[in-house]
Parts: sequence; C-alpha cells; structure tokens
Amino acid sequence: MKKTDLDIDRSAREVVATLQSAGFESYIVGGAIRDLLLGRTPKDFDVATAATPEEVRTLFGRRSCRIIGKRFRLAHVFRGEQLFEVSTFRRAPAHTGAAERPGALRGAPNDRLIVSDNDFGTAPEDAFRRDFTVNALFYDPIGEKLVDYTGHGIADIEKKIVRSIGDPALRFAEDPVRMLRALKLVAQYDFELDNATENALFSNLKLLSCAAPSRLSLELEKILLSSYGDRHLEVFYDYGLLKYLLPRLSRQWGTPERERALALLFERNCRVEERRYRNSISLAAALLTLPFAEKRLTDKGGGLYPATSDAAVIGEELVALFSPLNLIARLKDSALRILTLLPKLFASKGNGREWMRHRAYAHAREAAIIVAVVAGENPEAAARRWLPVEEPLPRVKRKRPPRKRRSSGEKR
Repeated sequence: MKKTDLDIDRSAREVVATLQSAGFESYIVGGAIRDLLLGRTPKDFDVATAATPEEVRTLFGRRSCRIIGKRFRLAHVFRGEQLFEVSTFRRAPAHTGAAERPGALRGAPNDRLIVSDNDFGTAPEDAFRRDFTVNALFYDPIGEKLVDYTGHGIADIEKKIVRSIGDPALRFAEDPVRMLRALKLVAQYDFELDNATENALFSNLKLLSCAAPSRLSLELEKILLSSYGDRHLEVFYDYGLLKYLLPRLSRQWGTPERERALALLFERNCRVEERRYRNSISLAAALLTLPFAEKRLTDKGGGLYPATSDAAVIGEELVALFSPLNLIARLKDSALRILTLLPKLFASKGNGREWMRHRAYAHAREAAIIVAVVAGENPEAAARRWLPVEEPLPRVKRKRPPRKRRSSGEKR
C-alpha cells in the first residue's frame, strides 16, 4: 500500500466516500488509475466495492442507481450527467469441464471458456481475477492509498509492460477477448508484451473464433470511437489478430485502399484530439469503408470521392468490410447516409447549402473535409468549401394538423 495523491474526479470521490461511510470497502479501480499514473486524463472512473449491487442501489436510491447485466451484474450510479460503474468485488470462477458448466456448449473447442463470472469475493481476489497487472491497481481516494495486490502493476506501468496475471495461456483460454485488449494497450500506450504473454497470445489466437461476435463487435465499436483506431488496426495486423476481427481488411492490407483508409482514419483521429469535431463511430466506420467503396464505383479510386454514388453498392461494401461482425443497425445506417451524401457535397456548387437540412450533413461535411485534407488540401481551405452546421437557417413554419375528435357515438 502506497501513499499517493491522484487527481480523482470529485463526483467519483463522492461515490467512494458514500460507500465507505456506509461501511463498504471501496476503491477507484482499473484503467483510470493506469491513465493517471501515465499522466493522462481518464475517460471514466470505475468503482469496485464490497457492497452487492442491491446494497449499492439501496444506498444511492432507485432514482440515482440502476442494476444492469445478467452474466455480470453491476450498478450504474448517476451524479448529474455523469455515470459511474460500480462493481462488486469478484473472485475467479472455478474451472469445470465444458459439459458440466451451465450454459456451456457440448463439444465446444475451448472448455476453459468462462460462461459465468459473478461470484462475489474480496478486494485481493478481485485484483487477481483481472486481466493484466497494469489494470489491477486499486486506489482509495479518501485515504489517498494506492494498492498493488499483484506486486507488479506500478512497476509494469513505469516500464510500459503488459503482463498477464497468472498463466497467460489459461487467461486467454478463459476469455479470448483478453488478447485483443492486450494489443489495445500496446497500440494506445506504446506498451510491450512480456515474453510469456506474447508467446501465449501467438499460440492462442485461433481461440478468438470462440468469442461471441457481439463482444467482438462491442470491442470494435470502442476502437472506432477511440482516437487511436488506426494504430489499433496496425498492431492487430502485426500480431496476426486482424484476420479474426476484420478478415477483409486483413486480406486487403497491402493495397492502396487500405493505406488510404488508415490515412483517413488517422486524420479523423487527429481532428478529434484537436477538438475540431465531436467523436463519432459512424463517421469512423464510413471513412474506413470509403476507399473500398470508391474503388468499386470508379474502378480505380485514389482521388476525391466520385461525383455519383450507388447506395446499394456502398451498403454492400460497408457490410463486407465489417463482416462477420455486425455494427448495430443505427451505426450502419448512419455510415451509409454519410457515404451517399459525400459525393453530393463534392458536386455541390453552393457550398453545400442545399444539403444542410440532410440529417447526415454534419458528419458528411466533416468526412468531406477529411477527404480533402488527405488529398493534400489545406485544412482551413477545405473547411471553407462547405458551410458549417452552426450557421443559422431560416426557420420553417409548420402548421399543426387539426386534432381528430371522436364523435359522441363512437366507442372508446
């Protein structure tokens, strides 16, 4: 236990203080502590506690707390517009044969796969059931104490090493998605895998075929939402993981289309980091798909997006690139709207004014700017080509339709 003063969000500190005041051991845990020790700003603050989800809800009230999850139940605590994930200390589940485990599939290729992970435990047990040492640090913001139960977390953060907790081959067999998360640390923080973790990863990549597509889809959406998505995809390819996540992109890795797709995604990520535009998964998905759709529509590609488009063809390319994973329908539809509006913006002679009421205009305008910049245009000049969405538009007066009244003889 080490005395440390970390810059914890005030509302997160209040959540921990409330739990501790009620007698429940509680800490800020995981990625937030790793980020703070690396001098980065955490995107969120997760809390681990001895309180059960029901006890957390009782303490904070039903209006400020709700319980979510089936396989892994936890509480969401609301403080104004902020949401804090509060999980109960867990312990590692006991391993049983595939045929003995509830919900397991007989004959499954991986009989170590965890299908139930909801056994409550203590703080040390919770730390040792986590994936990597850099993610297993616990911090008490009230007592300002940093707890490293594994004994390696602080040192591994300083040395930028990704080390599996326990036998890495077993941990990857328990949950193959851990391999993807290990490489996300490599990509985002410029970490390196320790020898045992790296060897186990290479030996177990095929187990990713056992992972639920819904979980892989969720991880992909997180990658697209991050500002390191291009770097993630490069690292995945280097380690041989990309063919299990996005097989078509992996097969196209040596093509100009792949190079341009990552260039577009990189420019988008830079603009997000510079706060030039808000984050958007659908915009990232559209930009990644764009060069492949352009190649099919023009038979050459490499220039600005063609002046005409075919929504059916673009939709096919969008689905093919992300297959066998499934982007949720809302994101897929939004990406398709961006890609079909984009050529119309390039063909527009009125700074895009005629398309400003289109629901995809803001994202499509940003995509057009990114395409122009990657093609060599000055960012400021590219931004001036299309009117910004902030420009006020004349208000359209709409008449309220008359209400249909029920006659006295109609049945209710």
